[in-house]
Amino acid sequence: MVAGTDAFIRLAELARAIADASGLESVCSALDAGRLGRGTTAATRAAVAEGNATVESHLRSLQEVWSAAGPDLSGPALALVLRTSVASVAAFRRQAPATQVVWTGPKVEGSFLRATREVVRELLRGAQVELLVVGYWISARDDGEGIIEEVIASLADAVTRGVLVSVVVDERVRPDGRDNRRILVSAWPIGVALPKILTWRLPPGDQHLKLHAKVLVADRRDALVTSANLTSYAMDRNMEMGVRIVGHPAIDIARHFDLLEAHGVLEPYDDGRGPP
Repeated sequence: MVAGTDAFIRLAELARAIADASGLESVCSALDAGRLGRGTTAATRAAVAEGNATVESHLRSLQEVWSAAGPDLSGPALALVLRTSVASVAAFRRQAPATQVVWTGPKVEGSFLRATREVVRELLRGAQVELLVVGYWISARDDGEGIIEEVIASLADAVTRGVLVSVVVDERVRPDGRDNRRILVSAWPIGVALPKILTWRLPPGDQHLKLHAKVLVADRRDALVTSANLTSYAMDRNMEMGVRIVGHPAIDIARHFDLLEAHGVLEPYDDGRGPP
């Protein structure tokens, strides 16, 4: 049984190699028609390979593994195994998440990482249904280059498009008396409905506890997990790194924050101090 399992694993590897060499259909057609068998000669292998030396070399290995798989595996059955193996790999690759490294900081020759600011802009402007923004620190009016005001304007534009926008931020009050909510609201365009603003109510007496995550998720399919805060330095000048994930993990991130809200860990953020 172990030998049989090993044989089928090797068949799957050969299926991928033959497909990569553009020979899968010619080989499978020959198997279906009975032109390719366990004992097929070199001349027949060359004819089936249609002059492709790579495919021809794989055919010899295919015959050896086919013999090891046992006498019950017919040519058409082997063709089905090969086609199914290749289709399974293709399906897996379509469903597997695509990842991209994202960077803020000095540019160096030979590195082609995407800029944090560019990726954040893409996520915010590309959202069609919902946006989740999680951050520890926001700067806006004190941002001399207008980078974060652009981010906030993109969030407001998403709201006007009908996108459900949720912003989750740390609640701490800064030495100047401001907090993330007041900074966000003060920079929010007049006449545009505010997004849902949530926070983690920190237990008193622990000054080191923080809502420190930095995450963006668009439409539960496109996520950025990053070290960058919503500040001009983090977007454009610090050394910051993150990973953009397109695919299923983005759903997991969004669901996790749904559960945090549903269980009362995240609460509506109203500082109780009136308008900023």
